[in-house]
Amino acid sequence: LSKERPPAPAPAPDARWLRNWRTASPRDAACAQVYAQFLVWQALGDTGSADRRIILEEAREIAREAIRLAPADPTGYITDLFAARALGVRRPEFEERWEEVRRRAPHHMGAHLVALPYWSAKGHGSKEDAYAFAQRAAGEAPEGSLLPALPLFAVYDHLPEANMVSGLYRSAVVEQAIEGARYALHHAPADHPVAPHVRHLLLCFLVRAERYAQALEQVRAVDGYVGALPWVDGGDPVAEYSAYRALAVAGYESLGGDAAHTPPAH
Repeated sequence: LSKERPPAPAPAPDARWLRNWRTASPRDAACAQVYAQFLVWQALGDTGSADRRIILEEAREIAREAIRLAPADPTGYITDLFAARALGVRRPEFEERWEEVRRRAPHHMGAHLVALPYWSAKGHGSKEDAYAFAQRAAGEAPEGSLLPALPLFAVYDHLPEANMVSGLYRSAVVEQAIEGARYALHHAPADHPVAPHVRHLLLCFLVRAERYAQALEQVRAVDGYVGALPWVDGGDPVAEYSAYRALAVAGYESLGGDAAHTPPAH
C-alpha cells in the first residue's frame, strides 16, 4: 500500500466486506489503512452531517493504528494528513504531520495532492502559499516523478470566477504549469496511477488555451475514464468531459486535422 495512489471517489455505502475484514484481521495494517481512508471519504461525502467531525477523528485514530502496525509505510501518515486537513487543524499541527510524510516519501505525488489544498486560499493559506508549495515540490522532483505537474493543480485551485477567457490560459504562469505537466507525463512511467488525473486536468487547460492538437493527445490517453478533476467538481462529470472532448476534436478539425485518422503523438 506504499505505492502512490490517486485521489479516489467516495466508496460505496455498503462496507460490510470492510467491517468483516477488520473483524477477521484486527492487526492487519493494510486493513486499517483502507478502513481509515474509507472513513475519510465517508465524512467528505456527508458535509452536512453533525457526525462528520466524529468520523474524521475516528479515521485519524485508525490511521494511527495503521502507523503503529507499519511505521515505515507512508500510507497511514498520508491518510492521517488527509483527515487533519478535512478537520482544519492548526497550521503547526498540519506542518508536523506533513513532515512525517516527507520523511518517509518526500516525492509522493498523492501525498502532495492531499496537502496542496491546505495551503490554498480556499484552505488555510493563500495563492502564494500554494504556488510556493507546488513550485518547490516540482523543483525538487527526481527524474520520472509527476511532481512537475503539481503547479497545474495549484493554478486550477485559484482560477478566477470568470475563467473561460482564452488569454488567461496563455499567460506565463499558466503556460509554465501546462509545460510542467506535459514534461512530467513524458518522463513518468506510463502506468503511474496518478497520470490519468494529470491528463484530465491538462486536457481542460489545453482546450481552454485552444491548443487542440495537444488536447487531443490527452483524449486518446484517457478516453473512457472521467473520475478526475476538473469534471468531478461539476454536477455531471460525464457531460463535462464529453463537452471538452468534443471541443478538442472540433478545434483540431477546424485547423485542418483529421481526428479520426491522426495517430497519437506518443
